[in-house]
Amino acid sequence: MNIVWLIGRELLIWPIWWYSRGWLFWLKYWGQWLKKQGHSLALVVWLKNIFVPMYGERDIWSFIISFLVRLVQIIVRSAIWFVYAAISIIAIVAWAVAPLAIIYYLYLVYYGGRK
Repeated sequence: MNIVWLIGRELLIWPIWWYSRGWLFWLKYWGQWLKKQGHSLALVVWLKNIFVPMYGERDIWSFIISFLVRLVQIIVRSAIWFVYAAISIIAIVAWAVAPLAIIYYLYLVYYGGRK
């Protein structure tokens, strides 16, 4: 009887945990992951140095080439970071939708063919 009580309690507590502490844990996890990806892409460093010429050259062509190269790097790295952000958002939404989708599909499997 004790095992039945424990299993029943866990089944009742699970949805509360899933949509509260569990979801907050994954929000923090994906936020940290996104922050880590931003650091690995070094977008801030590229933005800070966009007008600094590369290799210490000080002529006008060095400024132009350095600016264009850094601008392309910033655009590409920003696009990559936005892909990471989209992955994070999809994962966070999937966490919330997964139990509901499972319940819905179980309902369809069990009751879907009956009329």
